[in-house]
Amino acid sequence: MAGAVDYLVRTPRLTLRPFVETDFPALARIGADPRVAPMMGTIPVPWPEAEMRRWVAKSRFRGFPAFRVAVALNAGGLIGATGLGGAPASLAYFLDAAQWGRGYATEAAQALVADAFARFPGLDVIAADHFADNPASARVLEKLGFRRTGGGTGRSLARLEPAPNIHYRLFRAVFEAAHEIS
Repeated sequence: MAGAVDYLVRTPRLTLRPFVETDFPALARIGADPRVAPMMGTIPVPWPEAEMRRWVAKSRFRGFPAFRVAVALNAGGLIGATGLGGAPASLAYFLDAAQWGRGYATEAAQALVADAFARFPGLDVIAADHFADNPASARVLEKLGFRRTGGGTGRSLARLEPAPNIHYRLFRAVFEAAHEIS
């Protein structure tokens, strides 16, 4: 299922890559977890396989900053997903709840952001947001250098009502200075 242009980023513990058929059972299980889905805007509970496959197909990497990729352990299988979408490009990610608290979200998001800034020279800012009841995402974003810009109300297909969310921005120069990239 790789897109027209392949995507591959490795970190010491993770690989960011296109989704493959064997990822789908784990992706459906992780995404539909009632601890995960309400933190995402586009994943319902339950997450029917046909919808999950459409979610993957419409966001394959095609060479521009509007894509989602698998997050896999280097020594194992799929543990989540990450990607960019929207205008301005907005970072999103989710992980299997069994993997929370191990630094994988930070590692995956940092790798994706670093690659995006390197791959797309015209990309100067990345947005992100999280629901107010997800402080772990706030910590991930802040570690990467994202700065809070305000708040609002967000929707999730897995929530009955809109909920408060917090908005962030990360500028290329801030990220590169913090990570000694030039």
